[in-house]
Amino acid sequence: MMRSLIALSLISTPAFAEVPRVLADTPVTQSLVAQVMGELGQPEMLLDRGGDPHHMQFRPSQARALSGADLVVWIGGGLTPWLDEPLETLASGAVLTLSEVEGLHLREFGEDAADHDHDHDHEHDHDAHDHDDHDHDEHGHEDHDHESHDHDDHDHDGHDHVHSGLDPHLWLDPGNAVIWLETIAETLGGLDPENAMVYEANAQAAIDTTLSLQAELALELAPASGRGLVMFHDAYGYFAETFDLNIVATITGGDATAPGAARLSALRAELQEEGVVCLFPEANHADDFARVVIEGTEMRLGAPLDPAGVTLQPGPMLYRDLLRNMTQTVADCVQG
Repeated sequence: MMRSLIALSLISTPAFAEVPRVLADTPVTQSLVAQVMGELGQPEMLLDRGGDPHHMQFRPSQARALSGADLVVWIGGGLTPWLDEPLETLASGAVLTLSEVEGLHLREFGEDAADHDHDHDHEHDHDAHDHDDHDHDEHGHEDHDHESHDHDDHDHDGHDHVHSGLDPHLWLDPGNAVIWLETIAETLGGLDPENAMVYEANAQAAIDTTLSLQAELALELAPASGRGLVMFHDAYGYFAETFDLNIVATITGGDATAPGAARLSALRAELQEEGVVCLFPEANHADDFARVVIEGTEMRLGAPLDPAGVTLQPGPMLYRDLLRNMTQTVADCVQG
């Protein structure tokens, strides 16, 4: 059974007579919140369909949505840095920063999956993590160590940015999504006690489905274990660790900025010495660079991956569709 959430962000926030108005930053966040809210309400989303989570120009309509929200749920500044300042200046309701929830499996950019010790058990004892120690400000979100999300310097050709610090693509480990579903339900229940049991029941159903899906996808990806893969950008570390995949390299740096000629040349030289099977382009990015890298090699070009679900139909099914699509794409290429 889920524990009640005692978070400083909610202590001074009154319960609502109506279902809270919830605003999410990205399609994945919106999907998770939608699963918890169920028929009680529909969370809004800031990022446009097809948009890039890393880069967005904040518009007046989005500012109005942010200032009118009772609860904002976002991954954190490492993924959507454009939302940092608006949250500080415009958010008047509670703010739930998912990357700061305790008990998550966290990894650093560039971290070797083989040397990583998970911070939680993927069977998920839901009472093992405690949300009570968070330090929230008056808007309900914690002070962020923005330096941990900064870009490193440009590489030697001046075009490719490389991320350091926390890898914010945490949802690609379904175990993290399980913890988030629980936390979202607790947060909504604190704002809307009348419907707390509904949020809890919806979250538990979503958790059960997510864990079953994870087991299903692990079987589907088993033939890909240990096979060399190349991804478009550094967003797949959690997915690789969860499903025992071997990502040899990425074409670009952490935020999918365009690689320079030196980067592509160095990558081709590196992959000639590796047993790489497949290279995957990415949704919303041309596959020209991928085709340059595999030209003259035995690598197969996979279908584009969509790790943030920006091309999918928003809603409660998006998160599951995202994981299924990625799994199918990797499995098809490796076994093709």
